[in-house]
Amino acid sequence: MLESGVTWCHEQFMIDNDIVKMVKRAIQGIAVNEDSLATELVKRAHEIKDFLHQKHTVQHMKEQSKSKLIDRTSRGTWETKAGGTDMTQRAKAEVKRVLKEHKPDQLSDGVKKTLRDIVEDVAKKRKENPKSHHQE
Repeated sequence: MLESGVTWCHEQFMIDNDIVKMVKRAIQGIAVNEDSLATELVKRAHEIKDFLHQKHTVQHMKEQSKSKLIDRTSRGTWETKAGGTDMTQRAKAEVKRVLKEHKPDQLSDGVKKTLRDIVEDVAKKRKENPKSHHQE
């Protein structure tokens, strides 16, 4: 948000959302089980010698830091396959996609009623004391 919330940048919102998702994932921690410990790969360590290029390792690393907007490919791949777009350009494309495709869930009747009650309560208070609404 810019200018105390008066100005809004959809691309910045997408970037912030992406960062928040990664932080939320990080604070969940890492599951410790036979799969996440890669016990079968460890047993074959003498054969493998390189854990970083194993399908299991790549899969679990991607799970830890999923991002729609961060491009972690090599520079050559980024330039040729991804068109060399920066994060803001990718965020702009994501904004366009969301605005075109997103279908928000309808509010439940209970939520609608609560919101209606709040609006009616404020309107009632303003009607009772018209000068005080500038202070709210």
